[in-house]
Amino acid sequence: MLELLVLAIAPAILIIWYIYRKDRYEPEPKYLVAEVFLLGALSVFPAILLEMPFPQGLFASAVVAPVVEEGLKFCVVFFFVYKSREFDEPMDGIVYAAAAGLGFATVENIFYVMEGGLSVAILRGLVSVPGHVIFSCIWGFALGIAKFRPETERGRIIFLGLAGAMIMHGLFNFSLDVFKVLGLVIVMVVIVPLGWWILHQNIEKAHHQPDPAHILAEKSVSASMGNGMVTTETTIKSMPPGIPVVSREHTIGQGPGGSAGQAGFCTECGAPHSAGARYCRACGKPLDEK
Repeated sequence: MLELLVLAIAPAILIIWYIYRKDRYEPEPKYLVAEVFLLGALSVFPAILLEMPFPQGLFASAVVAPVVEEGLKFCVVFFFVYKSREFDEPMDGIVYAAAAGLGFATVENIFYVMEGGLSVAILRGLVSVPGHVIFSCIWGFALGIAKFRPETERGRIIFLGLAGAMIMHGLFNFSLDVFKVLGLVIVMVVIVPLGWWILHQNIEKAHHQPDPAHILAEKSVSASMGNGMVTTETTIKSMPPGIPVVSREHTIGQGPGGSAGQAGFCTECGAPHSAGARYCRACGKPLDEK
């Protein structure tokens, strides 16, 4: 009994540890990730109630379940942490979505594994638990990107991400229900590897978004120059994609006679930069290029 419980929980712990380590710029508070995980776990119970009126079958599996489950996991992140000050870079959407998805998957996994035994534990650890992460991180990536885009763009980005997650979840369930053993092969060989590849692509894209929270919130980047401040709103709009995120913790502080930790000035726009900076905060020019 205890061994099966450990097998039911272990895949989620390993995957959340893996995803958390991918947040290399500004890792989220562990307590907040744990709270989102717990809320994702609790969302299993309203999901059961919402799915209960629909008779078991293809429609319930491939349509109702994806809509209800992805919708509830999304609500956990959107209403609990999306507006938090800690949600301050695009990668955060993926981390919190993974936590919510794994919380949901863990409770669901415990039910199935305690009933089905070792073979179910192994199969679900390889397929269903990673599946929930893959689905959740599609809308999680969309949330992370949308938060730092103009308000007029956010709804469309979030809608597309959530719809994409529901569609992939539906294809996953459809394959298993309709094609049985062949469907399991399709899921293991095509859908899960493809989803995992998409997840890693989105992680890299999230790390290279040029829109940290304080830039889009204030619509400007302020660079310290002596005792004055230079605002460069227009340069933000022209910043090329692919510039790594600069968090608030990297803001240059004031010091005697200028900026503390200042290493030089950008040759393109004249803004100061800190030691070790690779890109100008104001105009985006690579600092190693003369």
